Amino acid sequence: MEKIFLYKTITKSVAYDEEHWYIDNNPQQQNDGDGVAQFKEYATSEAFRLIANDISKYTSHLKNIAVLTAAGTSMENGAHGGKTRTELWQSYEEEISAISSVLTQNDGILKDKCQSIIESKNIEDFLSFTILYEKLNGEIKDDEGNSLRCKLEKKIADACKLPLDENNRHHQDFIRKLTARKPAEPRVQLYTTNYDTLFEQAAQRMNYTIIDGFSFSYPRLFNGSNFDHDVVYRERTRIKNEESFVPNVIQLFKLHGSIDWEKKDGKIYQKETTDHPCIIYPASEKYESSYEQPYFEMMSHLQSTLRKEGTLLIVAGFGFQDKHIQNVIKEAALQNPNFHLLIVCFGMKNFAKDGEADKWEESGITHNLVPDFVAEDGTVTQNVTIIFSKFKAFVENYPYNSSYEVDNPNNYEAIRP
Repeated sequence: MEKIFLYKTITKSVAYDEEHWYIDNNPQQQNDGDGVAQFKEYATSEAFRLIANDISKYTSHLKNIAVLTAAGTSMENGAHGGKTRTELWQSYEEEISAISSVLTQNDGILKDKCQSIIESKNIEDFLSFTILYEKLNGEIKDDEGNSLRCKLEKKIADACKLPLDENNRHHQDFIRKLTARKPAEPRVQLYTTNYDTLFEQAAQRMNYTIIDGFSFSYPRLFNGSNFDHDVVYRERTRIKNEESFVPNVIQLFKLHGSIDWEKKDGKIYQKETTDHPCIIYPASEKYESSYEQPYFEMMSHLQSTLRKEGTLLIVAGFGFQDKHIQNVIKEAALQNPNFHLLIVCFGMKNFAKDGEADKWEESGITHNLVPDFVAEDGTVTQNVTIIFSKFKAFVENYPYNSSYEVDNPNNYEAIRP
C-alpha cells in the first residue's frame, strides 16, 4: 500500500499507510496493535487541524474570499444528491444508444472513436462527438422527427433539479461560516459550475440575500452591472461607513448557467421553472460558450478577483477539467504573489490486478487528481494548500468565527463545531 496523502503544501504533508501515519514523511507515535484504520484516523484528525489553522490564518490576512464549487459539492444531498459520471451515463443510456446506433452505422475511424467513447462512459466526450457529427451530417432525429441530442440535453438538465434535502445542512453551514467576517470587508464571492440551485436554497433557508446579477424587481432580469450593487443600512452610512453594510449577503456567480435561467429575445430571465434552461452543456463547445453573455460577465469577475491583492480562493468538488477556468486559476497561482489557493479534492483509484474484480480505495492527493498543482514527484505548487476530503467533512471542520455572528431569527440551523 502506497502512502495516502491527506494534506499537502510545498513544505508540509500528512499521510498514512499500512505501517504508520506521517507528518512531513516522519512516522508518528502510535499505540501497539494499531492498524491502517487507526493510522487513517490519526492522519485525518491532524489534516483537518492543520486546514482549520490555515483557513483562520488566510481569512484573517487576505481580504478577498472567493469560492469555486463544482459537481462534488452536490453529491452528499441525501436521496437528491448529484450523480457521478457513471451514474449520469447510466441515466442516459436510452438516448445514448439511439444516437450511437447512427454514429456507428459505418465501419472505420468514426465507429471506432464512438465505441471508444462509449467504453469510457464520458458524457462530455460523447456530446462533443455528437455535435461534431451533426455539424457535418445534419441533426440526428428519432422516428417522430425530434432531436435525439435535445432529448439527451433535457435529461441532463432534469437530473440537476435537486431539492435541498431536509437533513442537508452543510450548504447552509458553509455559507454562514464563509460570511462570518468583518462587515466592512468585501463580500464573499461564490462561483459554481453547477446547474443546480442547492446553494440558493440553502441561502433562502437562512434568509440570506443573494447578489447574482439579476434584478431585485420582477421579472428578474440579468444585467452584469447588478454585481456592482450592494445592500446597506442607509441611516448608518453617514455615521460609520464600516457599519453600513447589511450582513448575510453573498455574491453568487453561476459560470455554466442554471436550471432556473431562461433566454428569451436575447435577454436572460430567472424563473421558478423552465423547459429550456440557459446552461452550457458538458461538451467541448463550453469553452466557446463561456465567451458569450452572461457567462463571459461572470468569468471576467472571477479573473478580476483572482488578480486582486490579498485573495484566497477555495476550490471544492472541482475536477480541473474545464480549461477556461483552469487557466485563470493557474495564472493567479503563478503570477499573483498575494494569492493563496486552497483545494478540497476527493477521488478513488482501482488497485485490482489484471483479471481481478474492481477494488477501489481512496487515492489521496496525487498528481492525477490535481495535475496542475501537484507534480509527478508529489511536489505541490507554492501558495497552494490541498486537503483530501469530501465536501461535507470539510465544511464540518471549517472554523467558525463567532465574533461576527449575527442575530437573525431565521437562522435556525445550528453551526457544527
